[in-house]
Amino acid sequence: MRLLLIHQNFPGQFRDLAPRLLERGHEIKAIGCSERPVDPRIEVLRYPFSKPSPQGIHGLSVEIDEWVQRGVAAAAMAQQLKERGWGPDVILAHPGWGETLFLKEVFDATPLVIWPELWLRDEHMGATAGQRCELGQRYYLRTKNWLLEGALATCDLAVLPTHYQASCFPAPWQGKLRVLHEGVDERLLQLCRLNQLSLSTELTLGPEVPVLTYASRNLEPLRGFDRFLQGLVLLQPRMPTLQTLIAGAWGSSYSGAPQEEGKTWRDLALEQVQGRLDLQRVHFVGHLALGELHKLFRRSDSHAYLSRSFVLSWSLLEAMACGAPLVVDDNPMLAELRSMGGQVTYTHSGDPEALATALEQSLVRGAQQRQQGQPQARLVPSYQLDHTSAVLEGWLAELGAGRF
Repeated sequence: MRLLLIHQNFPGQFRDLAPRLLERGHEIKAIGCSERPVDPRIEVLRYPFSKPSPQGIHGLSVEIDEWVQRGVAAAAMAQQLKERGWGPDVILAHPGWGETLFLKEVFDATPLVIWPELWLRDEHMGATAGQRCELGQRYYLRTKNWLLEGALATCDLAVLPTHYQASCFPAPWQGKLRVLHEGVDERLLQLCRLNQLSLSTELTLGPEVPVLTYASRNLEPLRGFDRFLQGLVLLQPRMPTLQTLIAGAWGSSYSGAPQEEGKTWRDLALEQVQGRLDLQRVHFVGHLALGELHKLFRRSDSHAYLSRSFVLSWSLLEAMACGAPLVVDDNPMLAELRSMGGQVTYTHSGDPEALATALEQSLVRGAQQRQQGQPQARLVPSYQLDHTSAVLEGWLAELGAGRF
């Protein structure tokens, strides 16, 4: 098949999937905006983009204008391909930045498969069960979901990585949804666990050192960073040799910006535990290259993932594939981990005492297994890339039947 992949930060969502589809004999071209390195076998048409000026217009309108600009630019790249005589059998796209808005104006009969990730609801903005978030936040939710409505109206199929994420979409769209994770490269399962990890010339974590890890794109409340530190305060005195590695930037991905100007969510979380946390045993390693992040997971005796129900992080499944025991928040999104394999402990992360106890037990058990060379429970085959790419390939063949 001829496949057109579209993601503003290409390869983005298709980082592992695109090379696997190439290996399976498909021809791939892509449209994106970033200059990220990609597989040299893929021609990427990159469109230029500059953020619109917010002067004189509503803040929500700025983002809508950005979607339209990106949609027009992506359609122009698609038109270039069409004028060259190349047309896809199926288009695969992430709709979250507007690139899918006008694709059907160029390739009107081509099946479109999207990865819409999440229909935003009040609870995703921090509202408690049965309650509404504040009015301004509801405006934001409505605006973001407008974009998804447009994408869902024109797509032929929408793929969600978890049943929880699919369940958030309104009933009228459920008929277009299928659940399939993008897939984790099964080569991670072949990597051995590590008994030693050097962070620098001054710090080497040997076999006898218990290691706790936490990773998130940004250290923010929605991903449970503040709750993690509250539990760590109680855990450190119980485990005097414990070392904690925290990977992630200091910005904000999903939690919005802090109200206190000039401070990050990391700053605010550290202020809450000031004087109670031994920072000599806590190491902020920032954003890591993928291979380095995998080393962190392979050395971890327990990996904490305390996200609220939202979009499931790829890093969690990669930690599982690397054999890291997990401690996770007991919520609807993470309930699905029970079917994914791995060694998972559930806890109520809003209770620091319960969290500290769960982490301690997981760390002790994980260290013993690592030191004794016991095999770790890892990601089951249905979430591995060989399986997920084959399933997706079957769906694409159904959609593109008669076109190739």
